[in-house]
Amino acid sequence: MTSHDTEALPLPPDLGEELAAAPRRWWNRTTIALLGVVLLAGGFLAGVQAHERWGTSAPSPQNAGGPSGGPSAHPTGSPTAGGATGTVQLVDGDTLYVTTANGETVTVRTGDATTVKVSQTAGLETLTSGLPVTVEGAPDSEGVITATSITAG
Repeated sequence: MTSHDTEALPLPPDLGEELAAAPRRWWNRTTIALLGVVLLAGGFLAGVQAHERWGTSAPSPQNAGGPSGGPSAHPTGSPTAGGATGTVQLVDGDTLYVTTANGETVTVRTGDATTVKVSQTAGLETLTSGLPVTVEGAPDSEGVITATSITAG
């Protein structure tokens, strides 16, 4: 044969039958990759559903309960029946002044029964200006809180 000849070579007569009878793979790399993506997505969605149904979440500082199970502070940090949250403005003897998130200054009266915690039980003298605190106690008619507990940090 020369390069000018354009005659096709004859094919064996049973080639069509051989091609039709050959088993074909149902998978390839793309199929396996898509199957993996579907399994990952299904696992993620199942995890989300399981968390929604049975999962628990930690209470936020605004929703954390006090010793009686009620709220320990109003979300704005203003004094409530449960106390106040804010930063120490000043410690003057047995009186603590706390600035709340909305800028209000709350007066806190302490006594011998008041516990002060800074990663461990401590005294009122350990509180410094600018330190975040949570105060638990009841306010009187003037809004001054008599503290039962102060937690710093």
